[in-house]
Amino acid sequence: MFAKAFRVKSNTAIKGSDRRKLRADVTTAFPTLGTDQVSELVPGKEELNIVKLYAHKGDAVTVYVSGGNPILFELEKNLYPTVYTLWSYPDLLPTFTTWPLVLEKLVGGADLMLPGLVMPPAGLPQVQKGDLCAISLVGNSPEGRQLDIKKSSYKKLSKFLQQMQQEQIIQVKELSKGVESIVAVDWKHPRITSFVIPEPSPTSQTIQEGSREQPYHPPDIKPLYCVPASMTLLFQESGHKKGSFLEGSEVRTIVINYAKKNDLVDADNKNLVRLDPILCDCILEKNEQHTVMKLPWDSLLTRCLEKLQPAYQVTLPGQEPIVKKGRICPIDITLAQRASNKKVTVVRNLEAYGLDPYSVAAILQQRCQASTTVNPAPGAKDSLQVQIQGNQVHHLGWLLLEEYQLPRKHIQGLEKALKPGKKK
Repeated sequence: MFAKAFRVKSNTAIKGSDRRKLRADVTTAFPTLGTDQVSELVPGKEELNIVKLYAHKGDAVTVYVSGGNPILFELEKNLYPTVYTLWSYPDLLPTFTTWPLVLEKLVGGADLMLPGLVMPPAGLPQVQKGDLCAISLVGNSPEGRQLDIKKSSYKKLSKFLQQMQQEQIIQVKELSKGVESIVAVDWKHPRITSFVIPEPSPTSQTIQEGSREQPYHPPDIKPLYCVPASMTLLFQESGHKKGSFLEGSEVRTIVINYAKKNDLVDADNKNLVRLDPILCDCILEKNEQHTVMKLPWDSLLTRCLEKLQPAYQVTLPGQEPIVKKGRICPIDITLAQRASNKKVTVVRNLEAYGLDPYSVAAILQQRCQASTTVNPAPGAKDSLQVQIQGNQVHHLGWLLLEEYQLPRKHIQGLEKALKPGKKK
């Protein structure tokens, strides 16, 4: 709504009666706020303005501005907090966390879908249809961290701003006498894009949820099988249809019960199963249809599993299982050459295992004492990759295998670790 230019109709100071009504409306709309917080958000005596404007599509919006900062806006008689207010009161609304690449799509008008969410350890917020919710970015918590200029090499804020302006990171102007204001920021400046906040404890990744931090636990990954159209006749007697997901043990039980129920076990050799028309159509190749009449149990079961479509189920601690078709992509570690023939280590597919690429990058930056960046993964929709300067496969392998306790079979590229005595 506010991504494009809007037109201001009026900007007036709020009346006493309207201020009291606004407080009452805030209390009703946001019951999680206490009395003191409502008084802080809608102050009793400080400057509070009502700005009426028209959005680019013609929507009439009322914005409430306190101390020069927009705190609330009203659209079609519904009250909404601004991003500024959500920074100040991060628990005001149920919050869903997503990745920066997904946010770009949301800004363009796309809907937020379940695959685009970051699953917190305690599970997703409990909400009902029509509930007002907030969306936050990974690594962009409202609590944040403060920089104490006095403890830095700059000592004074004016020196810090002057240095940042010399490096063309910001533009500072004296908009009013004696008051300097930051009027522009170059968010694409290398000093900003390469900056990563160090994690307080490099030995264990933690996921922040509210005021609690919980250690990372690896997901439970279970291989499954999906019934294709060509196999539905075999599985329909057991109540399964096309698209049903089954574990390997369930497939075996269904096939064994089918053979016994239809009297297909060979009378002379219990290790053989006679193939009826349904089994022939489901598991035999065309050139075998008139030549293969019986199969051993192990061959029958193996062929059934091979004809089913692969799938998998991922369960993160405290969350509902997520089932997908295909095979889960392993965490992929590669080495690449960059400018001046320098090697870098690239790791992809961390999100599939509940890992935050930004947190992993911060840990590796400290562990390896090397620069790290997080970028969109080429050819992968809404996925990120972490790049670390030098051959850091050994450090990465230790982090994933020993500290995160991920199974080795779900990681590829560990053999690229630097051999002892070789240079990076």
